[in-house]
Parts: sequence; C-alpha cells; structure tokens
Amino acid sequence: MENATYSALYYPSIEFADPQWLWASSLIWDRIYRIVPKDYAPEDSDNIRKLSETGEIGIPIHPDKYAKAVSAEFIEKLHSRHWDAAALSGSLESDYARLHHDKVDVQLRNLIVAKGRGASHGDWLYVPTEFEALYMTYLANYVSKKANLNLVTDASAAWTGSTYFSFDGRINDWPSEECPQVLAAMLVRDFVPVNIMNIPPKELLSFRERRRDERHRFIGAVRNAAERLANCQDAQVVHDVYKDIKKDVAESLKDYRKSMDLLNVEGWMGIKTLMFPATTSMLAKLMALDPSKLKILSAVGVAMGAVSGLTVVAQKRRKLTHEYDYSYLFHMRREWENCYRGNDWNYYLCRQMEEFIND
Repeated sequence: MENATYSALYYPSIEFADPQWLWASSLIWDRIYRIVPKDYAPEDSDNIRKLSETGEIGIPIHPDKYAKAVSAEFIEKLHSRHWDAAALSGSLESDYARLHHDKVDVQLRNLIVAKGRGASHGDWLYVPTEFEALYMTYLANYVSKKANLNLVTDASAAWTGSTYFSFDGRINDWPSEECPQVLAAMLVRDFVPVNIMNIPPKELLSFRERRRDERHRFIGAVRNAAERLANCQDAQVVHDVYKDIKKDVAESLKDYRKSMDLLNVEGWMGIKTLMFPATTSMLAKLMALDPSKLKILSAVGVAMGAVSGLTVVAQKRRKLTHEYDYSYLFHMRREWENCYRGNDWNYYLCRQMEEFIND
C-alpha cells in the first residue's frame, strides 16, 4: 500500500460510529480503511458516501484471508490463559451487560454485537459471541500490522483491548518505577475545527488534496517525537531530545492550523492520543509517573503522560519501537483536564486499562 505511514485502519465496527470523528480523521490521514466482509454493504450516510467517492475513505479490507488463522490464534490464547485480563475471563450474559454498562468489555460488545455485526454476516468469525467484540479488536490489530497501517479508533474501550493485544498481555495495570518500560501517551490538542461538521465533503476533499504536505508534516512530527522518545535509552540525553520535540511538534501544529485557512475555522477542539513504549528511567527524567499528572510539552497544546507498566523479555534487547506498533485514539473534545472524575484524559485511559485487567 502506497504511503502507508499516512494511512490508517479504523476499528472496531464496520460503520463509522461517529461522523464527526470521521470528518476530523479525514483532515489528517491520506487513506482510511475498515474491515468489511465481502457479502456486507456498509450502511453509510449520504455525506459519508460523498466523502468516500475518491476511493480514499472507508476502503474495505476483506477479512477472509486473515479470519480463520486469527480466530484460531485468538481462541488458543484464551484457552491457554496466556492473557490474564479479567475482561477475557468471563462471558457477557445479558444480566451482566445491563448491570455493568460502563465496563470496557460491555462497551465493546455494545459497539458491535448489539448492531448485529459479525457472525450473522458470513462465516468469517469463528469465536463465541461473548468474545466477538474483543476478537474484532484482535483482528484489527493483526491486519494493521500485516498491512502496515496505523490503527485508529474513536472508542476508548476498543483502544484498551487492542493495546492489550498489541503487547500480548504484557501490560501491568499501573505505571510504576518497578517496571523497566512504561506505556506512554503523547496528547496533541486543538487540531480539529469546532465547526468541522459544517464543512461539506467537497470542501474537505479539496483541503485534503491542496494541503497534503502540511498534513504529512503534522502527523510525521508527532510520530517522530514518539519514536525518538521510545528509542532514547539515556536519561541524560533525553532532555536534548525533549527540546527538539517541543520545537518540531509546535511548529508543525502551527503550520497545520494555518493550512486550514481554506475551511473558515471558528475555533479548535480535538485530542489526538499516540501511545508509545519508553524506558521508565527516561520518562521519569521528564515527568512523574503519576498517570493523573500530564507533562506539558508546549504552549500550543501538547502533553505527555504514563498510562501503564510494561513487562518485556530482557533477553531480546531490541528497541521497543521495532517490536511494537503505535496506537492512536481521537477524542472529540478540547479539555484533557477534568475528563474523568476531576482528573484528566490520560488518567481516564489508565483507569480503562486497569479495569480491563482487574475488574
């Protein structure tokens, strides 16, 4: 696939659950793929169909060549108890779903199973219904790696499951100095126009074409920042890396916003979250490992936080970014403070992972 660095795979559902999220994502990514069975026609709105006319948005990836092998692997991992997360240990009975509607596994089930997607549309799913939503996140993770696509979602519950699978269950429920590696979050704020849904598909497509360089620089600067932090093994050198990142990300974000002069922007919103693994010693030099406290990188709206601890096999001694892909999450709001019971967006993600593992 051409320019896979600037292309993404949407998950966990077939239809785009939030049109606002899709419009915002279309500002950034060259191509947005989704997993669609061959015998199923997505139920898209007229506006989404118009946005997809160029063949760059909503591109179907058929799961046929992946599904059988992936589902067998998924079931084997479930039975082997290699994954010990609580969300993977039980079944989603109706009474449980009604009682615990805010649980991660129930949120995922409601995203997919309640809509009737999955096994009822072809024979491409081979897993019990109670694990269907979690399987979809596992399948998306697998496909994104095989196709070299960025994995993006608009649902924190889906992000939680796919991140757990991406690290093969080697995630501790809380960031700690006792863990040699930490799953870190880089948050970028205010990159989406508040009037995004007033932008007609034709104008959005024109922006995508005319401002391709600015879009690429923005996503590239954020990704490069995460890669440099993940690969930096020296806690002293990290301060120089940190200064470079502040400058590069701030300038790219400034140019990206300026490039939207075509769209009559009325204001800004949106939180883009990029997860990456980093050494605990390096991250501790930059910020406290308290997930409720974000470190502000620049005045233009970039922050970092620690989400969870990672356990890796020491004998491998490979750079973490060579082992693991990044994962992305878009959240359509402006404030990362007071997002969860008086705490922030980073803390909310940490709690989501903690709940997935323990509750």
